[in-house]
Amino acid sequence: MRTYPNPHAKSDMEREASRPMLSRYALSVVLIVLVLGGGLEMLALWWLQTPAARVANLSEELIMAAQLTGLVGGYLLLIEVALMARLPWLERRIGSWLASLHRYLGGYLMMLLTMHVALVLTGYSLSLGAPVSTVLMGVLQTYPDVLIATIAYLLLLGLGLSSIKKFRRKLGYERWHAVHLVAYPAGVLAFGHEIAMGAQFTRNAFARDGWTLVNLAVAAAVLTHRFYLPLKRHVRHRLKISHIVAEAPDTISIYITGVDIDELNAQGGQYFRWRFLARGVWFQTHPFSLSAHPTENTLRLTVKGVGAYTRRLKRRLRPGQRVLADGPYGAFTAYLRRRRRVLLIGGGVGVTPLRAIAETLDGNERDVIFAQRASTEHDLLMVDELRRMQRQGKLTFLPVLGKRGKNPRDDPMHPARLREAIPDLREREVFICGSPGMVAATIKNLRRAGVRRTYIHSELFDF
Repeated sequence: MRTYPNPHAKSDMEREASRPMLSRYALSVVLIVLVLGGGLEMLALWWLQTPAARVANLSEELIMAAQLTGLVGGYLLLIEVALMARLPWLERRIGSWLASLHRYLGGYLMMLLTMHVALVLTGYSLSLGAPVSTVLMGVLQTYPDVLIATIAYLLLLGLGLSSIKKFRRKLGYERWHAVHLVAYPAGVLAFGHEIAMGAQFTRNAFARDGWTLVNLAVAAAVLTHRFYLPLKRHVRHRLKISHIVAEAPDTISIYITGVDIDELNAQGGQYFRWRFLARGVWFQTHPFSLSAHPTENTLRLTVKGVGAYTRRLKRRLRPGQRVLADGPYGAFTAYLRRRRRVLLIGGGVGVTPLRAIAETLDGNERDVIFAQRASTEHDLLMVDELRRMQRQGKLTFLPVLGKRGKNPRDDPMHPARLREAIPDLREREVFICGSPGMVAATIKNLRRAGVRRTYIHSELFDF
């Protein structure tokens, strides 16, 4: 099979030189240790600022417990906001893991804040011998900072409810994303309450000043990376739609041109949050992965009309329209590869980032199989491009067609079928992208087929 040089590929020496000192796993462990360490510091602050004489009865114990849950809850809220800053040096290394951590901590945050409210009201109700409702109305009327904290709690409660899978699906991505933005004002309101009424901060000027500096640092990171830098990149690169290509009746590829796009340092497999300045869609931002490796002045994304927004894009977009792009984000790139033999498995629009990753793997040095999962041949995407890459010796294209069926052995991705189609499966590094169900099922089958989990990388097309 004749092969051709790949201008986007890097040699093993270049890849090793560009690898960070800490692996993804090691960096994740370091971050977890730092988060836990910060939590222990908050616990120590509470312990040192809580005189034993204060804990004399049940009401005092409840109030002290309320202070602890409020302190740790405020810390978790700060961590959640910090994760929303999307720091590039973390995003490029452990992007999907950060999103998972954000979702994981969110549940504990709401639990702690709810406990804080319940413990405060119950403790003062016992202390004053008054009903909880009377205590609540009294503190709201007497202490403005409590009213501010109540507003912050209600905003965060709404945010937490919107993140429950059942409600999230009904809201849709755009409404869900808009609701998530309330975390910013809620964080500001919560900080005001903590400084004004948090016993650990009102009694300890050093702790108050330190907490203020940490909050200011997080605020600066958010303002810089979520607002200032995207605006600066927009002015610098002047992105606009060059042309649009119909890949299938319900799928289009959008080519974006601009000035010095290579300065974005985007890699195949990463994504941007796109805002197309066209009628009917300009007010929405959506994440789409790059479907080709970026060139000096061109980016490409491929969109399938699976919802109201994506179908509207096909009707509204025209060449020459301006585009705002926030990114690149994500660590799902060829830099994760450690083995010579690679298997790429994509389903639906999950094919697009894998197509871009495949472009960065040199067929001269790599043994690359691109497996595309689909029910029928009609459902396959980017077939012409993948077959052209196969003719050029860059990969082997393997359509995996058929429905799963009731019998597990009828599944085209059954472990036995995978081993039959790819005899050296256990020796390959695997990249998977698709819907949550598709990715979970594929990982399960790969593990049963003998592929080690450490050599399986996945990206979910979900929110």
